[in-house]
Amino acid sequence: MILFCYSVYSKCFYFHSNCISISFVGLLLPIGKGRIVRQPGAMSPNGAASIRGRSREDRIAILSFGTRLHDSLIAANDIEQMDPSIGITVADARFMKPLDFDLIHKLMSDNSVIITIEEGSIGGFGDHVLHHLANEGALDDGKLKFRAMVLPDKLFEAGTQNEQYDEAGLNAKHIKETILRVSKRVTSPAIEVYK
Repeated sequence: MILFCYSVYSKCFYFHSNCISISFVGLLLPIGKGRIVRQPGAMSPNGAASIRGRSREDRIAILSFGTRLHDSLIAANDIEQMDPSIGITVADARFMKPLDFDLIHKLMSDNSVIITIEEGSIGGFGDHVLHHLANEGALDDGKLKFRAMVLPDKLFEAGTQNEQYDEAGLNAKHIKETILRVSKRVTSPAIEVYK
């Protein structure tokens, strides 16, 4: 019998013959629940977080689904270093079905912009979030802007993951450009990845 125990705080291994037993002690992920991983001003010196995103128009939420979370955090930190008035929240959706309606409602009530980012194609996670926002009437008054960043519907040349994400427009620099464009901090042309 082999017994393998893993704890967040310690690791222990027990080896015997003919059996493997795995026990994981730690934080369980509730099904269908996402989490906010970064609040506005997360990388600011003490006290600077309170000046970020004072008005709803200066608050932006990035809702990530999949491995683009790290690039979302990099983009959020870069934007907040560039402009001290912007406050960016980054959330990890974790699950597509069921959608975390509580998290989406919190993001839509606290922010003027929601950007979803995923490694899926059109019709995926971002469209499910958009469908929910539309059904809730969150887009009716024009006070909430929404952008979905997805893989374009095209063939990609062979390359590293980073090169392919770069070609798809899903790396930190593209997230940053999308935030600046939608928040009207810069007037740049839209990223043309759908040719």
